Formats: sequence, structure tokens, C-alpha cells
Amino acid sequence: MSTVIEEVEAFRQYVLKHSATDASGVSLEDLFHRWYASRVAETELEESLKSLRRGLADVEAGRVVDADLAIRETRVRILRNS
Repeated sequence: MSTVIEEVEAFRQYVLKHSATDASGVSLEDLFHRWYASRVAETELEESLKSLRRGLADVEAGRVVDADLAIRETRVRILRNS
């Protein structure tokens, strides 16, 4: 987890980079929204990659269940509890 100072610095770097390449007069607020959206996307991507790596490790370790079997067992469990 990053600190507030690290986040502010990351935003500052983003502003410097994009204000130099975008001469259309984008407001600071717009830049913030773009930066924030890119950070959320990065975080989601990192979480997705972690999840995929965990899944691959499970497959390699043999910690898998046949999907058809799992679905059948779930249906049976649901029917019993209804």
C-alpha cells in the first residue's frame, strides 16, 4: 500500500508527463480523473494477475475439481436445502 506522499508524487509525475504532451488545455481536475482511472485499472490488473497466478499454481499442484462434477454437486446441495 502506498502512502499519501507517494500517491501525490505519482499524480505530480502524471501531470508533468501529460501536461507536456497534451496542449489542449486539460484541467487539473480532468487530469486527476484520468490519473485515478488509470490507477484503478492498474490495481484491478494487478489483482487479476495475482488471481490467475494462484489459479495456475493450484492447477500445477493438482488442487483442481472437475467443473461438471462441481456443478452437479452444487445442484444436488441446493435441491436438498430447498
